[in-house]
Amino acid sequence: MIVDKGVARLAAIVYFIQGSLGIASIALPLYMRAQGLSIATITLITSVSTAPWFCKILYGALSDSFPINGLRRKPYLIICSGISCLGWLLISILPPQTAFLILGLSVANLGLAATDVITDGLVVEHSVEGTAQLYQGISWGSRSVGSVLAGVIGGFLAAQVSAPVVFSITAALPLISLGASFFLEEQSFDRAGVRMSILSPIVKSLKQLVRGDLKWFSGFLFVASCSAAIGTPLFFYMREQLRFDEVFLGILGSVGWLGAILGCIIFLLLSRVLSVKQTLYGVIGLGVFDVLLTLLIQSHVTAFAITLFSGILGFMIFLPLLSAAAKLSHGTGVESSLFAVLASLYNLGLACSGLAGGLIYEWIGLHGLILVTAVFLLSGFFIVPRMRTL
Repeated sequence: MIVDKGVARLAAIVYFIQGSLGIASIALPLYMRAQGLSIATITLITSVSTAPWFCKILYGALSDSFPINGLRRKPYLIICSGISCLGWLLISILPPQTAFLILGLSVANLGLAATDVITDGLVVEHSVEGTAQLYQGISWGSRSVGSVLAGVIGGFLAAQVSAPVVFSITAALPLISLGASFFLEEQSFDRAGVRMSILSPIVKSLKQLVRGDLKWFSGFLFVASCSAAIGTPLFFYMREQLRFDEVFLGILGSVGWLGAILGCIIFLLLSRVLSVKQTLYGVIGLGVFDVLLTLLIQSHVTAFAITLFSGILGFMIFLPLLSAAAKLSHGTGVESSLFAVLASLYNLGLACSGLAGGLIYEWIGLHGLILVTAVFLLSGFFIVPRMRTL
């Protein structure tokens, strides 16, 4: 098993920076709230600005089909890292109005999503038998470490400096990825003869979505993503009702990611004895339990314990979705493109759930939102039996 050290090093840096961008996760919502924005408006801003994540397949197709100076990855990594930096700079300098916030966050997400896809493509290119797991371990491990550190540091920064300063610091992080990309040694590649086929795998993947089990799994992804509805309202409940300070909110973010690492380990152990279909039943059961568990958050102690447990459950819910998507994509002839489309559908579900959650919260409050979310999740039990090939 020979791992390309240059690719492994770049992947570790890029994914570590992706996780580290979470240093703005405390300052950003508090900044928007300080401008007098309602929770519904904040969820609107954050949901709409994630639109670049719905188009991940386009970034991969673009870099595959249109090399720059014969290079498919290096130039795009440099450009997209710069775009991500620009987005956070816009947030830090533009007036805190809804349109400007959406613009800045959308640009930042565009750079981040494209960087993610292009780095994935780079890793896949260099993955051979026996090394794929190593590259994935490096990628997810680096992202997790970055996210754990970002929670604590982000909470401290939110408490000590102004939000625009936090956004400026966040803007500097993608420049590290940009600089590291210059050292990537990539072989020249000519795809001039197939540039016209850029849309072909996308069209084929979309056709697959209305066939067989995939049409049911697409709906299941929307159901499984609905727990995102309670994220922003719960954050402001802890901040405004329970009076948690910025530092503790940051610690909770880190604790959640530590739980995610544990959840990943637990899933890898359970996946050896459970079928994909059984794990999807578990996605719904654990999801409902996870959502209802948030009703018990009443103090620092319960918030800490439940956040850790929810982090564990979160990855035990997320990873089975990846496994099912990979299995259903296999043998279609457009495996990579179809998997990217399914990932985009899940991201779309997260955004729609977040937007709906903000509106429902304004109507019936947090506890009502939690119960509605749990009931909607239960509908997944009626979808899983219809997927017969898992």
